[in-house]
Amino acid sequence: MHVSVLISSLPRLRSRVWLLPLLCAAPLAYAQQLPPQIVEQALRESQSLDQRAKHDNFQAAAKYWYASRNPKHVEDMDVALKSVMPAALRLSPVVNNFQSWETAQKYKAYHDAGAILLAKAYTYLYFGEVKKAEPAIELIETKFPYAMTLAENRDVLWVREALRYHEHCCMLYAAMSLKVVGKIHFPHERDEFDGPKQRKAIEHMAVLRLREGNIERLEHFFNGINHSELQTSGGDWALDIIMDAMRPLDQDSQTEASWREIHDAIKIWQKQLPNSVFARLAEARYLFHYSIFEAQQGGSFATIRQASERGLALMQDVPKTSPAWYDTMIRLQSITGRPADEIAPVFQEGLRKYPDYAPLAIVLGQCFVKGGETGRQICAEILEELQSTNQGGLAAQMLRKIYFDGDFPDIQPRVNLDTVELAIRAAVVKWPDSYELRSDLGLLAVTIGRRALAGEIMSGMENKWCRRTWRGREDIAIMLTASPTPPRVEPTRTTSL
Repeated sequence: MHVSVLISSLPRLRSRVWLLPLLCAAPLAYAQQLPPQIVEQALRESQSLDQRAKHDNFQAAAKYWYASRNPKHVEDMDVALKSVMPAALRLSPVVNNFQSWETAQKYKAYHDAGAILLAKAYTYLYFGEVKKAEPAIELIETKFPYAMTLAENRDVLWVREALRYHEHCCMLYAAMSLKVVGKIHFPHERDEFDGPKQRKAIEHMAVLRLREGNIERLEHFFNGINHSELQTSGGDWALDIIMDAMRPLDQDSQTEASWREIHDAIKIWQKQLPNSVFARLAEARYLFHYSIFEAQQGGSFATIRQASERGLALMQDVPKTSPAWYDTMIRLQSITGRPADEIAPVFQEGLRKYPDYAPLAIVLGQCFVKGGETGRQICAEILEELQSTNQGGLAAQMLRKIYFDGDFPDIQPRVNLDTVELAIRAAVVKWPDSYELRSDLGLLAVTIGRRALAGEIMSGMENKWCRRTWRGREDIAIMLTASPTPPRVEPTRTTSL
């Protein structure tokens, strides 16, 4: 934009008085140094209303279209895309990673196109029109993989991450509507966002159906997942995810009213289907979560104990027809302070009946790792036992949870690092199509000093490693995914990043 354009438009810029000294007095070079969004806004407001494009602020328009998900707006989206696409496609080869908000202003057309395409894809996916969404999805994946929505407060949303969530929600909702939940499976992960968004979509489908009181679909969802043993591509059990969803959504979880809403909804479920095993299990798991909520809010010991004991009492009348029974029982035993010799038989019985159900090992590890010296030693022995009985994948999932909970330093001196390496290898063999799992276990391998192992399991993951997992260590992730033969680093007990 040239200063001459602005000077000729001064009568129409009076509403932007604070900009006039800058724009009138500055030479061309200085005007070009202004933040791009300020220059764009000044140019926009220099035009009369009838000269402005219908949707000249593409980010604001995309935000509105995304929130409204109204098919009537598709025509407007297409008009906007026609306007922005030529410039966006010219920028596409240049943008090879997600950017900061400030840097993204220099590539605005690229991000505008991605934001509009996300709104268009979501609109179609929300109404189950997958075929119509495919062209927009393909453009995001092939031409705008690093596009972002850009908010005025400098918040950003990664377009591809949001897209993955909507794709999985669409698939799950369609399966519930058609009553074919027991026949679905998750595809191979296409990028680092697939795994986390599979979990989030499962969680939200469960709690939203509960809140809206759609008991028929909710019951089908639970039973279908239980019978099919559905897992995400990274080995997370959908059954554990939906049981864990029996609480308010994260953004609503700080008020008593939101907790009462969930409990009331579970009671309606039980009233409509008094013989439902999962309606009763859901209340027990809810009481476990509520006990934790009360503890975090500084609730009295009596209140916390009362909720958890009520959960244990409910469990006595629930049939043991699902691995979720054992998982929930161990959680409640742990929070009520039951001794290890009372918890262990529940775990052993559950493992005999459901040997592949990873949440059993994970929750047991969480219980014991926080149980002092004795508990940590037991936790290390469980890891050795799992690995020695061809359950290395379970051991790795247990280690993964302990590591990202921040408890790994407590058991690291007690575990054999060769056992940890074998478990990691077993997990990668069992779930080879998960970028998220490989990214997580790669970081664990680096932490224990097995950088060659990390490079081996993260091979071929260039630009597909989890950026949140490796935050602050991005240089290591780049080196591991780029180098075909990373250097061997001998293990030590004091390895640090």
